[in-house]
Amino acid sequence: MEREAAIAQSAEAIRLHSGHHILIEAGPEPVLDRLGRDDRSTPDGPLRNWTYVVKDMIDVAGLPTTRGSALYGAEPALADARCVELLDAAGALLVGKANQHEFAWGVTSENPHWGDVGNPRHPHLTPGGSSGGTAAALAAGIARFGLGTDTGGSVRMPAACCGVVGLRPRSGAVPAAGVAPLAPAFDVVGPMTTSVADCARVWQALTGEAVEPPDSLAGLVVGVAEGCDQAGDFAELGARLREVTLPAEVLEPYWTIVGAQARRTHEGTFPECAARYSPGVRAKLAAAGGVGHEEYRRAAERLAALRAAFAATIEGIDLLVMPTLGAPAPRVGCDEARVRGEVGRITATVSALGLPALAVGDLQLVATSEAAVLRAAMCREARGGTIPEPR
Repeated sequence: MEREAAIAQSAEAIRLHSGHHILIEAGPEPVLDRLGRDDRSTPDGPLRNWTYVVKDMIDVAGLPTTRGSALYGAEPALADARCVELLDAAGALLVGKANQHEFAWGVTSENPHWGDVGNPRHPHLTPGGSSGGTAAALAAGIARFGLGTDTGGSVRMPAACCGVVGLRPRSGAVPAAGVAPLAPAFDVVGPMTTSVADCARVWQALTGEAVEPPDSLAGLVVGVAEGCDQAGDFAELGARLREVTLPAEVLEPYWTIVGAQARRTHEGTFPECAARYSPGVRAKLAAAGGVGHEEYRRAAERLAALRAAFAATIEGIDLLVMPTLGAPAPRVGCDEARVRGEVGRITATVSALGLPALAVGDLQLVATSEAAVLRAAMCREARGGTIPEPR
């Protein structure tokens, strides 16, 4: 009965939010109908009967993987991505593939091929991008959790815009097999949930790492960046605060590497099929052309040096806290090209530094391990800390 009730709840939420273009149904039948026909018993795992969605960069056997585009998805995936296998083994129930910004490259999840994703909680805002459909599915009650991908903030920005939680792990911490790439040096798969406690449960299912909340943050040194409004919460939990400045200079080599890798990811279809790309992604790929191996090597060396320098400046700091968004959340109808740089400025900086980060709405926690950010956020949540609203 619990399984049927969970499926029915998802079905009703999908019906209520059908105009928000939250899911991509590119297969021969809706994903929920496929689930209803599945007569296999649900594994008795830690996520038993938890409903979830996956961004449509992630393979699910028998379903197309469109990458939010008009170029892919003609053939169904032959096997589940490894992360999907892990969630299914934990007893979770896949109820949909989530819409997204085309090719996971954008901050609004406005999509000319599959419809612009709506924000169920804040209709005047976009849901953020590029994992906007995953965040919107949680905000709408379609699923209890979901998976997104994050290259420069694509899990964390939607979490901020839709008022949910999103974790960007370190590269390789969650298996990427069966996940379509954008820029492999920085692409990761991350869980998205409606609470930090749920995020820790999903993290355990994906990695085997159990995380428990501490009673306080006494003894921790917390670096505060970008005038974080929630910094006082951590002081009240016992932490000592210290001002920190993020190294904005990492963004230049970071974007050089991302652009160069994205061009090579798309070399089979761009520029030959440029007319089938959305104008925004087409312009980004065009702008990324011309980076050769020498410029790429210099960018990689500079980024490595800047990472080492920043690690030295924060020695002795256990946790960093900062806003998730670098500017107000993107409004419906905004010019994505004009806002993306500032909106994604902070998340991209953290991606460039290679550090794991947890977005609790518009609050971002950064440390050297996923467990560290989850523990601190769980402690705050257990003491009544809420998810900050988007600006």
